[in-house]
Amino acid sequence: MERKSRYQRLKEWLNIDHIVDLAVDLFLILFDVLSSPILIVMRLARWFVGKFMLDGLKNNIKKLLHWTKGKHPLLQIWIWTLTICIVAVLLVLMWLFGQAFAEFVMEVWGSKL
Repeated sequence: MERKSRYQRLKEWLNIDHIVDLAVDLFLILFDVLSSPILIVMRLARWFVGKFMLDGLKNNIKKLLHWTKGKHPLLQIWIWTLTICIVAVLLVLMWLFGQAFAEFVMEVWGSKL
């Protein structure tokens, strides 16, 4: 199979749907930034959490589950159950800290936004 150049991939990606979506997203971001600059910080924090924390968590779970291949079935069940419980607790904690941070931001800068 022939590998496509970056220019060809970009040319295929640039269709009317993607251009309209990009323009609308850029307009909304610019409008949001002009109306309340704290959203820049919140968007960066959200991106950081999504990119590094959740992707890292998913990759580690995949590594763990691949490691359990060929292990004793009881060990697999125990590890999978433990993993699901730990992930659930981590996601709840991340949600709680996110809510607490949002409340803090609204309390400190709420009247200025």
